[in-house]
Amino acid sequence: MKYASSIIALTALFFYSCSNGQGNQKIDANQFEKKLADSKEAILLDVRTPEEYTERHIDKALNIDYKGADFENKVALLDKTKPVFVYCLSGGRSSGAVDILSKKGFKTVYNLEGGILAWKAANKPVVESGTTASGLSMDEYFRAVNKSKLVLVDFNAVWCGPCKILKPIVEKVEKKHSDKVELLAIDVDKNNTLADAMHISSIPLLILYKNGKEAWRQLGLIEEKELEELILEKSK
Repeated sequence: MKYASSIIALTALFFYSCSNGQGNQKIDANQFEKKLADSKEAILLDVRTPEEYTERHIDKALNIDYKGADFENKVALLDKTKPVFVYCLSGGRSSGAVDILSKKGFKTVYNLEGGILAWKAANKPVVESGTTASGLSMDEYFRAVNKSKLVLVDFNAVWCGPCKILKPIVEKVEKKHSDKVELLAIDVDKNNTLADAMHISSIPLLILYKNGKEAWRQLGLIEEKELEELILEKSK
């Protein structure tokens, strides 16, 4: 029994070491910035699309699209001995990229928790395109949510997996209760000025407005029944 217990303990330790080792560390914007500044010859890797990168990126970042067919081949050419700092929009694609990098033998990989959304929310500097439209202004946004019926705002992005899951849920609830609620879907990439001003650091984010005032908000997914019950309750 003692032998079996020892094996179990060693196995647990092995898995703990693998999952919490230096090869895959998720850190917040402040830690990311400090470690990046302190790391010699670090590789800063932006794994979003070229279009997203052009719109805004962290200075000196190398862009390799995680969704690109040649992503693995390209990252394999990077120096595995150097620390790699990875980010995307909100943390989804970068997590997948970190897994690939770790499997390919990169020793030190850091993942920016919350992606460039969290980076901007923490007032960290970015390089931005001067020609990219910023989308809705704050005035336009507040006019859009100030309606006689409820307004459900869905902050999302094209590359956000959970956003794709949430989209048909909110659309179905709005269609079913169109007399009570109006849906306003906002792509944070196309409305970066608004997202920055509202300190949107993670998506999907739902905010419900009643008479122009915030009545409820939730980060992440929600079940259809729960959202429907909420709409009915807040519409009273």
